[in-house]
Amino acid sequence: MKKLVLQSAILFLVYNLSSALCFAQEKGMNIITGKPPFATLEEKQAMAISRRGAGPLMKAPAANISFRNAAAKALPGVVHILSTYHPGLRAASFYPYSRYYQDDLWPNSLHHATDSDKGSASGVLLSNDGYIATNSHVVKGTREIEVILYNQLSYKARIVGMDSLTDLALIKIDDKDLPFVTFGASDSVSVGDWVLAIGNPFNLASTVTAGIISAKSRTINTLEEKGGLHSFIQTDAVMNDGCSGGALVDVNGKLVGVNTGIITPTGDFAGYAFSIPVEIVKKVCNDLLRYGVAHRAYMGIFLKDVEDRHGVQVDSLLKGGPAAKAGVRPGDRIVAVENRRVEVEASVNEIMLMHHPGDQVTVTVVRNYKEHELKVVLDDCEDTVSKMSLGNDYLLNVLGIEVRDLDTNEKELLNIKSGGVRVIKVRNGKIFRSTSIEPGFIILELNGRPVRSRVELLDVLKSLKGRVMVAGIYDEYPQALYYAAFEL
Repeated sequence: MKKLVLQSAILFLVYNLSSALCFAQEKGMNIITGKPPFATLEEKQAMAISRRGAGPLMKAPAANISFRNAAAKALPGVVHILSTYHPGLRAASFYPYSRYYQDDLWPNSLHHATDSDKGSASGVLLSNDGYIATNSHVVKGTREIEVILYNQLSYKARIVGMDSLTDLALIKIDDKDLPFVTFGASDSVSVGDWVLAIGNPFNLASTVTAGIISAKSRTINTLEEKGGLHSFIQTDAVMNDGCSGGALVDVNGKLVGVNTGIITPTGDFAGYAFSIPVEIVKKVCNDLLRYGVAHRAYMGIFLKDVEDRHGVQVDSLLKGGPAAKAGVRPGDRIVAVENRRVEVEASVNEIMLMHHPGDQVTVTVVRNYKEHELKVVLDDCEDTVSKMSLGNDYLLNVLGIEVRDLDTNEKELLNIKSGGVRVIKVRNGKIFRSTSIEPGFIILELNGRPVRSRVELLDVLKSLKGRVMVAGIYDEYPQALYYAAFEL
């Protein structure tokens, strides 16, 4: 009898606990804290799709079949972005790759073609509550962002976060039940597969073009020291000025990439366009949603491509870095990371961009003709930069800038009496990721405190924590005081 009563009591508790869990799950509550959990962009999409139904998947079309269904599915989730820039900053922010990529992705003629403070671009709605992915260069230096939906409704948007190294930004409009482009997977498309590019070229709203995947993990002559994105999806779908931040979708209308640039000698489409893989978009945008910045994982390893053999060779390692601690050695040939085959260095960089500091990844290396699986716990890229820094200049290394004092002639020409510090180089660091400051910028103040020399700059930086407001000027606009902010 007692045994029967005990069994009944246990069943009663299990039933009630299951009911509570189901109720909490249905309401989006955490069963421990009773509070709603943080929802990633993928979870936001999944919840919205579960309520409305995902609809049937389409088969890949033959050459004579229309793309109308894929276009109809994705078009409502691609927005038109009209950016208004601070005076003089549009040319520097809207065509960033003319410098970083030696005029490969954006031609120098366009870089200097206009002094307009307005720009037109594209964005991709990632959730039904108004989170939009676009390019960092689209929203850097803006004083106002207008978002126009496919149905022509207009909204003011705010910047949630930017990541210059991947050229991604997350912005937000305030509304609900909005259409969005469903996440796909870049691994689901291969070279030769059809894709659609959706954007707003030359202010022509909601334009759809079709092409094929021309290449994957494509490296574009990036400046290595900036640590930027090395791995793009290449397509021959036509893109032009205004397509930045638009969607690259597969034949089911699912997002496989965010469009970012073209290679062109003329300024117009010349056959090659490039998109950021959707896995990187998800990772970076979720970081921006949760933390306001993108956290970058780092193995502390320097690679070089190997001709005529599978994999990439370890050229050298950071002493005491994550890979060295895991047993990776110079001369090892990395053939896979997390069971994904790697053929070129860009593939490894792409995988790193998808992970967070603290993640453990399995690295497969070939050594003496034998394969070895090594477990590497990834470090934080900024922490690694800080650890590698030497002397009193470590803050400048973390910020990613080199500076010098203004000379007498510069002070007289610019009518600067007290002095200032000129930025002569910008590389991977907080300044590059959080602001649109470029070489040539003259720092005059930090948090309202005057900066008259390089020594004074270092002294002020050492005394500051948290949010730092930079004030300064450019030679071309000496009367316009420019403000930017970063976190220490």
